[in-house]
Amino acid sequence: MALLWFRGVIIVRRTGFIPVALLVSLGLALAANAPGMVTASSEDADDRDAHKAGRSADPMLARILDAFDRKQKETTTLVAGFSERKDLKLLAKPVLSRGEFFYNRPNQVRWEYLEPDRKVFVITESMYVAYYPALKRAEEVPIKKFVGKRLFRFIGLGQSIEELGKYYDIRLAPSDIKETHLLLLTPRKKRVRDHVAEMKIWVDAATFLPRQLQYLEADGDSTLLTFHDIRVNEKVASAQFRIELPKDVVVSETFNGFSLGQQSF
Repeated sequence: MALLWFRGVIIVRRTGFIPVALLVSLGLALAANAPGMVTASSEDADDRDAHKAGRSADPMLARILDAFDRKQKETTTLVAGFSERKDLKLLAKPVLSRGEFFYNRPNQVRWEYLEPDRKVFVITESMYVAYYPALKRAEEVPIKKFVGKRLFRFIGLGQSIEELGKYYDIRLAPSDIKETHLLLLTPRKKRVRDHVAEMKIWVDAATFLPRQLQYLEADGDSTLLTFHDIRVNEKVASAQFRIELPKDVVVSETFNGFSLGQQSF
């Protein structure tokens, strides 16, 4: 389950889901800010033009990517806590948040911020729901409005390394975190480069799950996601992927790119 495209990836405007990773599976591939309103036909054309991702000539990198792919195939559910640090050019201090992440294969995701403000984002096969309790506001948008099933493709749900390689060049770099492998991802396509300069995924050397993920936007802003208490293949209640909205909540059917809560993945 390579959730590799969480922050920017729901796409549309300047904020976005991603990925990914847990992201990345967490897979979370996080494609920070991928373009959002791309037609299916233009996407197919891009796929045809993209180089097919082959396994790296670097034996170590090839081994890591193969192990990463195997882990994605073995993972049916994933639960983790996360902390997030956002460094924004317009702010003197970083923005710190923490929360929980839930994934159920093939396409159910719950991304919940607990501090400093609670916000909940749920994606299923048919619906995107965002809930901002403090504002008493919510969004309920059918997935079909996000160019149909293409939404999940960008988010990276179920994506293999080969599929991810259509959008990113992947190389191995020296890791500054013990017992991890550091993968550097640079966008292949201009529409992605316009938003994402680089992604880093620190993969645990034992489990081959993402331990930390960072993405640098084209404008210099950056987001660092650190995952802890990662549990795979344990039962996740179906209720995690439903949000019961109080009656006094104002519900919109328009997607605001996470800007309503001033928070992006």
